[in-house]
Amino acid sequence: MTTQTLSPIPEAASSGAEVEEIVVPRYFGFRRWFDRFVALLLLIPGLPMMFAIAILLILTSDGPVFYRQRRVGLKGRVFTLLKFRTMIPDAEKKTGPVWTSVNDPRITKVGKLLRPTHLDELPQIFNVLLGEMMLIGPRPERPEFTVRLSEEIPGYDHRSLISPGVTGLAQMNLPPDSDLESVRRKLTLDLEYIKTGCLELDARIFFATFLRLLGIPGRLCVRWAGVERKVEVPAYMYSEHSVGGDIPQTYTDKSQE
Repeated sequence: MTTQTLSPIPEAASSGAEVEEIVVPRYFGFRRWFDRFVALLLLIPGLPMMFAIAILLILTSDGPVFYRQRRVGLKGRVFTLLKFRTMIPDAEKKTGPVWTSVNDPRITKVGKLLRPTHLDELPQIFNVLLGEMMLIGPRPERPEFTVRLSEEIPGYDHRSLISPGVTGLAQMNLPPDSDLESVRRKLTLDLEYIKTGCLELDARIFFATFLRLLGIPGRLCVRWAGVERKVEVPAYMYSEHSVGGDIPQTYTDKSQE
């Protein structure tokens, strides 16, 4: 599979802000190989579930079973993320790249069942096996958004210091991105995770994700797993030379349950 590297944006030079320096723990070097082993184990219960979901999609809607999308990974490399299709075919043909929402009219009936429990993310196990993702880490963003976000938010590119994850501290605590402030809040937790990542924290996030797959509301999941966070965005993430305005989008996301 071919990859592409995005040119890094000199954050401090473009914003005038003092961007926080981050030292990545050695733990994440071990994690990439450990996650591949765990992903192999997850295929045992995962393959029958993916087969059942694939049959359901074939019976209920036209179009491909899987949805492939370009995402930004480790050190800005672009890879192809794999997930179950939850929207109508050619959903962005008229709108272009936009953020989605729970009430997005483009979502199929089966998609409305898969998205709340994140079962549409199951095929990303194969991205983990290929070494493009880890099981836990920052959410991989689309390159169409990353370029603009890097210009607007000092320190944004630091989230690519480690491989992106299928789930993560930010994903479990906060709803999907809907504007620049929501991105700053997610980035705050992503950078906290990169700085403090360890086996205990990963075990707690994994437990919270498992509870979420069972249909338990997100706020209860993070509370019971001990990973609930109150987010305070650091001042340096507000660029003095920001272009301003929202990231182009058509649909906004409602709050997490």
